[in-house]
Amino acid sequence: MSYFNPTDSGTDTVVEERPTMAAETPTWSPAQIIGLAAGIFFAVLGVAAVARTGFDTGHVYTPHAVVWTFPHTPLFALCEIGFGVLLVLASVVPGGARSLMGLLGAIGVAFGLVLLAGDTPARLHHWLAVTHRTGWLYVAVGAVVLLAAIVSPVFVSGTRRRVRHVQRPIA
Repeated sequence: MSYFNPTDSGTDTVVEERPTMAAETPTWSPAQIIGLAAGIFFAVLGVAAVARTGFDTGHVYTPHAVVWTFPHTPLFALCEIGFGVLLVLASVVPGGARSLMGLLGAIGVAFGLVLLAGDTPARLHHWLAVTHRTGWLYVAVGAVVLLAAIVSPVFVSGTRRRVRHVQRPIA
């Protein structure tokens, strides 16, 4: 499509509209699937632990209950729910909020290593009821999420039409 465009310089130009193709933004990454699965797992585990232990703001460290072979306190259950929800939120963003996913994976690995490094501090066991088994869970899942956030490719799907305006002088 062309139309006449007089300019201030005294020369006449014609503006042509040319359709071009450009990439559309809905992108996705396999890291999103991994982060979503891990986030749902931790959120459901935390909800199951809160259901088993109950939640009383006066006693967030008691009772200790075993849920899916992992010991929990109400406080640890809330931490797991928060961790899972953040992973889910990082995973549902188009293209993935890979930096947040990587940070959460690194936090999971670091928390797991603290639990595995020698004896678990008595305060952590009292506050969260964590064991070496919990440490292995967080190291494994955190490492998978961190690795996926770092090396997973990003795929672009679909195209959209864009119109580019080109001005040329009338000959």
